[in-house]
Amino acid sequence: MQSRASKVKNVVDYVESKFLEFYSPSQYVCVDESTVNFKGRVVFKMYNPQKPTKWGLRIYVIADSTNGYVCGLIHPELTFTSRIVLQLINKVQSVTNEKGYHLYTDRFYTNLDLARELLQANVHLTGTIMQNRKGLPKQMKKKALKIKKHEVVAYRKEDKYLTLSWKDKRVVTILSTWHNPDTREVSRKTAKEVEVFQKPVAVIDYTSKMGGVDRADHYCSSYGFLKKSLKWWRKLYFWILEISLVNSFHLYNLNQNSKNLPALSHLEFRKKIIEGLVGNVRNKMSRKRGRPSTGDTEDRLNGKLHLIRAHERKVMKDCAVCSNRKVKGGRKETSFYCDTCERKPGLHPNKCFALYHTEKKYR
Repeated sequence: MQSRASKVKNVVDYVESKFLEFYSPSQYVCVDESTVNFKGRVVFKMYNPQKPTKWGLRIYVIADSTNGYVCGLIHPELTFTSRIVLQLINKVQSVTNEKGYHLYTDRFYTNLDLARELLQANVHLTGTIMQNRKGLPKQMKKKALKIKKHEVVAYRKEDKYLTLSWKDKRVVTILSTWHNPDTREVSRKTAKEVEVFQKPVAVIDYTSKMGGVDRADHYCSSYGFLKKSLKWWRKLYFWILEISLVNSFHLYNLNQNSKNLPALSHLEFRKKIIEGLVGNVRNKMSRKRGRPSTGDTEDRLNGKLHLIRAHERKVMKDCAVCSNRKVKGGRKETSFYCDTCERKPGLHPNKCFALYHTEKKYR
């Protein structure tokens, strides 16, 4: 029995296998969802008001936190539980055969059971967590926790899991199997002065490492070529091409750095790809609709013999030299035209015809 995702399954499996064939991610990876813009009719269409793309197909992605390289993805047919995170990290580990990854997740995925499963696979977890999650200390619950601005409250569980709450504009709660409740002095410019305060290292590390998937989305949307379509699988297919192009951009610059050569910007890389695909092929330019431009000096002043003819049906044209529709009564028509010039301009015989074919500025 075929599933909904069978239309793109072969493409997804092939491209995903190539992602890790040419690249080994760093120790720091993150899991987040990416949304493929789609407003058509499909059962698994999602709505997330907190995302720039609010309606669409939700794809679960694992990416390198250092540069946004996409290492794996899960198509929208699967359910979203902690198994998504485990499946994504297992995909990476099965190909790279590496241990000791540090995974970052947001509060949608983070829970104590996930942290235990990841530790068994020798993967550390750091992520924001909801204060009503099962297994958190009672003192960390939303109703019980009363802290002042820039104050830190931390608890250890089973000597492996750190739960830390810190308040800035609002309370941020972190679950980590790697960090300690250490703080670091940071500064922030405000409208009146420079504010200096203590901030937990776990929060600083999470903020700097969690944006890998968002960075990949930013690269995709910068020069995206997604078009409107009523077919969800077509939108997903072109999104996969976008991700492949962004990953190729990272691989190219890594190769350039290894050879001590200058890296390309994202726009320059896309231009190189287009030039490589097009090559020497150039399509013949179609003639534009509407009145043609008068800047045809190569056609007018090419030194060839230009022949003047009168239209058989007495069709009248504006004279290209002396006619001016912007002035009242300035329209001058003629049935004569130059048969040699490509756009067949209307011209009065003698003076107008001679000026048109001898002077750069004939008006």
